[in-house]
Amino acid sequence: MYELEIALRQVFSRRRQTFFAILAVALAVAVITVMMAMLTGFQAELVQSSIENNPHIVITPQNEEEEYIHLYKYNSARFAEMKGVIAVSPKYLGQAALEYRDNAEGISLQGIDPEAEDRVMRVSEDVIEGNFLSLAHTRNGIVLGDKLAENLEVQTGDRVNAVFPGVETTSFKVLGLIHTGTGADEVTAYARLDSVQHFFNKPGVVSTIGIRVADPYQAEAIAASIERESGFDAVSWLEANAEILNLLNTQKIFVNIFYLLIYGIAGFGIANTLITIVAQRTPEIGILKAMGASQKSIMTIFLFQSLILGAIGLLFGIVLGYITTIALQNYEIEVPQEMYFGLQTLPLEVEPLNFLYAAIFAFIINIISGIYPARKAAKLDPVEAIESA
Repeated sequence: MYELEIALRQVFSRRRQTFFAILAVALAVAVITVMMAMLTGFQAELVQSSIENNPHIVITPQNEEEEYIHLYKYNSARFAEMKGVIAVSPKYLGQAALEYRDNAEGISLQGIDPEAEDRVMRVSEDVIEGNFLSLAHTRNGIVLGDKLAENLEVQTGDRVNAVFPGVETTSFKVLGLIHTGTGADEVTAYARLDSVQHFFNKPGVVSTIGIRVADPYQAEAIAASIERESGFDAVSWLEANAEILNLLNTQKIFVNIFYLLIYGIAGFGIANTLITIVAQRTPEIGILKAMGASQKSIMTIFLFQSLILGAIGLLFGIVLGYITTIALQNYEIEVPQEMYFGLQTLPLEVEPLNFLYAAIFAFIINIISGIYPARKAAKLDPVEAIESA
């Protein structure tokens, strides 16, 4: 095919122009693949954090005037038998103050069955000191968030006092520390359910029942089923984090606009290179047409040039984007936790589909960029083109 041979000769005869056109495409693809890796990683981390740092479903009394769930053992057993449910954990939640020597901090005191809570929340995976399950064998034991322990200046083995107006001060022994990487580490304190019920003088009731399901994305359907069958209010993690998930969807729109602008800049680079080639090669185009080359063949030559420039730029861009993403993953860029929903480092995820999407979109832009100069070359009058030499 002589059109391809001519296209290759013209592309590589102007090395400087070719280099900058390829560079424009490569940088565009590299920037977008890195941005897509950041967005994919951020979304994955945020969803994972939403799934793992909270029960998949939280059950509370449907009547707002009712503060507690009664018959929680019976109801927990009912929920545990439902299809898709793999763990159930009743919990008593109360606000109190924790004192150690001259230090005092407000806490969210959570009374739990340690084994049940660990099945629902995987708390043992967050333990950095001590043993979470040892709570089951210690009546007045307590496990603290590491930031809370740091603020109180306590260590494992120390005894702290829980204080609440109108109830007797209770001494708890610190059995372990946990780190979730979220703000909860500053206020969370776990103790045995019966110990917390006794402390608040609320025997036989709990505040919530947490549920873990086999498929987190079926949580909403299971929550609806629980509401129908039990009369309790059941909120899935999807409903609880609806605002954040909607924010991610909105963010995608703006990011896609950004991608379009970046690809547009790269496309203009290719179009500018081809227009320059048309201007410089006008006499040769005239000669080709005088020798019988059709408008279709002339257009094909310049479209081939666009595809060649785009394909080379695309290849280099994907390689550059992959190397940059891996380098940033290994570097672990720290980010402010309070600004990024508790994330500690900038999350990047190498997703093959992102590279495929970038390749397809860049390829389309390259074809579009080559249409105008190709049509312009094809419409040149051969006599005028030759005389312009």
